[in-house]
Parts: sequence; structure tokens; C-alpha cells
Amino acid sequence: MKQEQEMPRIPYDIYESPQEIVILLPLWGVKKETLKLSIKDYRLVITWERIKPKVKDNLISLKEECYRWNIEQVIDLPPQVYFDKIHSKLTPDNTLQIIVPKALVPEKISLEVEYDK
Repeated sequence: MKQEQEMPRIPYDIYESPQEIVILLPLWGVKKETLKLSIKDYRLVITWERIKPKVKDNLISLKEECYRWNIEQVIDLPPQVYFDKIHSKLTPDNTLQIIVPKALVPEKISLEVEYDK
């Protein structure tokens, strides 16, 4: 019986400041037009396809792992971010940079009470 292969996971880095979360994801062999980002249940879902380069017709494959699957990466996000302001860019070295602006939550808020006469 053939075992179903698990989708590969790509390592990524996450950095944080008081204003934002930055995610860096190396994507060698990926074309920008195959990248899709979406939000589902407080999770960032990134999908892409690695485009297999053209090889000589007379080559016989001995091992194929790099261009075998479309890939999906899911990253949990905190609920206190501006989901509609997330933006990304693919750098010349094929690193996907995703900027997630944080919703600033004040430690203390003073509210005034009106007196109704």
C-alpha cells in the first residue's frame, strides 16, 4: 500500500516589535504569480508552487523532491492585529517578507461619565 506523503513544511522566522510582527519565509524556486496569502480563523495561510526548471529530454529522474508538491504553510496569528493591513513582498533573493501591523491595546483607558440632568 502506498503511503500518502505529508506536505513539506518550510522553516520561517518571526520577529516582533511593539508595532508589528514580521515573518520571513525563504522560498527558493518560487515565482511571485504562484503565491497566495489569505486569512482563515486567525491564521495566515500561504500557498505557492515551485516551478520545475526545464531539463534535458534525455535525463532520467533518480530522485525528485524539490518540485513535487504545491506547498501550503499555515502560521497562527494573534487576534490583536490589523488583518486588513497585512502586506507582503518577495525580495530579489526569494524571501517572502510579511508585515503584520499590531492593533495597539492601551494598558489603561480613562472614560468620562456624563451626568444626565
